[in-house]
Amino acid sequence: QDDELSYALGKQGGTRKKLERSSGSIVQYVGQVALFSGEKPARRRAKEYMKWLFDQLEGPVYCEDWQDRDDVTVVDVPSDCIGYVTGSRRAALGSMEEEW
Repeated sequence: QDDELSYALGKQGGTRKKLERSSGSIVQYVGQVALFSGEKPARRRAKEYMKWLFDQLEGPVYCEDWQDRDDVTVVDVPSDCIGYVTGSRRAALGSMEEEW
């Protein structure tokens, strides 16, 4: 479980901060418990994003209702650019996450 907590926190709390920014809620960890604070829709998003975070450890994550969501941005990546986007510790993808 310590590995899961480290993963959810991210380097220097980066993953936790991304969860907060993207969901609009406050995310804190007390021991092995995640606490979500904020408006109900923001807390719901934070929980869902955290579920996706852990789900991706098992394999690809697909959002069934992405077309109906207002918190999703679809980026078409040409097949010859996938290595650039996902390579080098996801630097390009991380940069896009920060911008969006």
